[in-house]
Amino acid sequence: MITMRKMASRRIDNKINIQNKDDEATVYLYGDIGGWFGIDSTEFIKEFNDITAKIIHLRVDSGGGDIFTARAIKTAIMQHKSKVIAHVDGLAASAASFLIMGADEIEIVDGGFLMIHNALSFLDLFGYFNATDLEKVKESIDKEIDLHGKINQAIANDYAKKTGKDAAEFLDYMNKETWFTAQEALDIGLVDRVYEGEVVENKYDLSIYNNVPEKIKFKNKISSGDDKEINERDLEKDLRDAGYSRNRAKNIVAKVFRDERDARSEPEKHDVRDAQTETGTDQRDAGQKLRNDTNDNHVDTMEVAKELVDPNMDTLNRAKQLLTKENVV
Repeated sequence: MITMRKMASRRIDNKINIQNKDDEATVYLYGDIGGWFGIDSTEFIKEFNDITAKIIHLRVDSGGGDIFTARAIKTAIMQHKSKVIAHVDGLAASAASFLIMGADEIEIVDGGFLMIHNALSFLDLFGYFNATDLEKVKESIDKEIDLHGKINQAIANDYAKKTGKDAAEFLDYMNKETWFTAQEALDIGLVDRVYEGEVVENKYDLSIYNNVPEKIKFKNKISSGDDKEINERDLEKDLRDAGYSRNRAKNIVAKVFRDERDARSEPEKHDVRDAQTETGTDQRDAGQKLRNDTNDNHVDTMEVAKELVDPNMDTLNRAKQLLTKENVV
């Protein structure tokens, strides 16, 4: 069933934005979840719990993020005394897909996607190891595997509880990294409604996923060659390949994208509250303007990132000298 409404708004990337109107409030969860680059659970939960409106509209557009941050936010959503309606305005992938299971109702825009998969861990195993070291590595990996099993089961239980189906069915979907269209998500019971509207335009770091639909690949420009978008993971990998240590590479990446976020939040202030209307159409337009404005700064920062990862060593040395002067360690 498609509900005829045109609702969807935006928020500035990776910052909580709450709009209140009468007895309803709208919360925007657009961007990555958790980590140094995403939405912080402590900040989100504090502001979310302060909402007194009878109905909370949680608008989501996210490629995922940290599992434990998403779990904490999901718990806060479930425990809130207000009725929470989750709206997937574009994508709810990975951690975002089970986070929304905490809402009382879930709807997704026609043309949106919901993706579920197994938990992922980043393991840094570069170096030289003797037999004793390898035994310790094996023990650590065994513990990680055991943890993954528990995490995957807990997430599958979330989907099963929402749909009334067996958790084993969702474990199978997770093993395959399944991308559900809006209609498929409705058919299986992961959402309650599909609504008609414009899918929000966003760019996601989907480089760690295997089965990204061609439609999203095209929109997200994650093709190979010169068209490839530089993201946090790619930048860190390039720096590691150039000889930087893991910590050094992470600090450089953090500086680049911190500068980007600072640039986004500074000059112009937009009052999106004034743009909100009962239909939500004007609100969407105001939100889209915010996205366009911030994307300009994003392009500038990507140019800085490209310079940092230039395979020419002279360029890398200049970047290193610059960062050392600025006390980045």
